[in-house]
Amino acid sequence: MQHQGMSVSYGGVNKRYSKGLTNRRCLLIFGLGLTVLGIVGFFVDSQAGDLYDIGTGQSIAYLIIGLASLLVGEVWGSDLKQAFLGLEGLFFLVVAIAGFAIAGGSGHDLGIFNVENPWENVVHLLLSLIFLGTALFPRRFRDYSFGSSVSD
Repeated sequence: MQHQGMSVSYGGVNKRYSKGLTNRRCLLIFGLGLTVLGIVGFFVDSQAGDLYDIGTGQSIAYLIIGLASLLVGEVWGSDLKQAFLGLEGLFFLVVAIAGFAIAGGSGHDLGIFNVENPWENVVHLLLSLIFLGTALFPRRFRDYSFGSSVSD
């Protein structure tokens, strides 16, 4: 079996660098995306029935989740990144399931999350699958050492 990536020796200790979506990369990429989406939601006028209806509450939620993801991805240790990513995945899974269950064109929403359009629920489901998949099947770039410039 051949491993992808690269191996490096540090004084007798072999480290394997991997390609792919690590916990840190996932938090930073999707944290930036959610932050931008939260900011855009304040400036783009959307109505119920649009392809993606982002209200003020949903914009605030995306902004908070995105900024928290950026903070966690850059500052916290590997185990905490993985736990936070798993919690985010569960949160978006609950929002997606509740959205599919109650929305379905009925004009209802989940309070701050507008889920009238099934596409919004699909996006939340995809986010949850990506977050949970990355958290449950982590690929480490490097081992994390607190107070150093080495992070995964």
